[in-house]
Amino acid sequence: MTTGTPLETIDFEAAAARLDGVVRRTRLLPFPVEDERVELRLKLECEQETGAFKARGAWNNISCLTEAERRAGVVATSSGNHGKALAWAAQRAGVKATIFMPANSYANKIQACRDHGAEVVLTETRQEAEAACAARVAAGAVLVHPYDARGTVEGAGTTGLEIAQDWPEVEVVVLPVGGGGLLAGSSLAIRRTLGGAVRVFGVEPAGSPNMTLGLEAGGPVDVDPITTKVQGLCPLQAGRLNVQIALECVDGVFTLEDDEIYAGQRALVRAGHTVEPAGAATFAWVRGGLPVELLSGRSAADPLRVAAVISGGNADPAQLEELRR
Repeated sequence: MTTGTPLETIDFEAAAARLDGVVRRTRLLPFPVEDERVELRLKLECEQETGAFKARGAWNNISCLTEAERRAGVVATSSGNHGKALAWAAQRAGVKATIFMPANSYANKIQACRDHGAEVVLTETRQEAEAACAARVAAGAVLVHPYDARGTVEGAGTTGLEIAQDWPEVEVVVLPVGGGGLLAGSSLAIRRTLGGAVRVFGVEPAGSPNMTLGLEAGGPVDVDPITTKVQGLCPLQAGRLNVQIALECVDGVFTLEDDEIYAGQRALVRAGHTVEPAGAATFAWVRGGLPVELLSGRSAADPLRVAAVISGGNADPAQLEELRR
């Protein structure tokens, strides 16, 4: 299988240089868990510019545009975080952005795209948003894909690069999965930096098992029906490039029910963090208990060192307020 993107062309250090001074090097914060055999640190991308890791890929793509591409303007399909990030990056660079969004996207995310100067086109379904975006690309606009593109994977992967640099003793890294850009980029960056000893896992909703199906098939598979309510982790399929990388670099992908993810979000919010449901998936998995084989022989004196990426904090304000009560 090939994606047309040779993996050796993905340069995380170059992306990190482009991002330096524009996006934040987010905290890797120790966080207590009940199991004393686990030392957990949270990579708080919920504190990132625009409230999510998506700022990394958006700025990396925008900063690589040619002058002709800048004049043509950029477009994307998004349920929110990528759209907000692309709108922010485009506004910063003086580039026109158009975001195609399903009408059931969180209202605060739709408004955030508009607040950053983007044109927002709402459609009834994700499929219609994808089609409308494709038509605009055919007319000459530049697609900045939310997950299945070298520039996006490269930017997202700086998250994993930072984990590897800031905590080289880490033994397990857990990443949320929607289309797979964060998982693919971070796993490849970690493999290049720390080698094969680190275990890398993805977590996705059981109602949208994009990467699980993609890994089984060796390429993207349409998920139909998508039943999860966790926005941000439910694209139509995983990215082709991302499946290719995950097949080489990821040790496994686990699925969680929506109620488990929401319970994880509740725990983080009540601990003082602003986290959306999608951002809490990795913590929910760790909180629910790690696989027995990972904890074999571990103790409070020799805990398993686990990093979990909290990918976004753009929750619906009303839902956040309810969780804080």
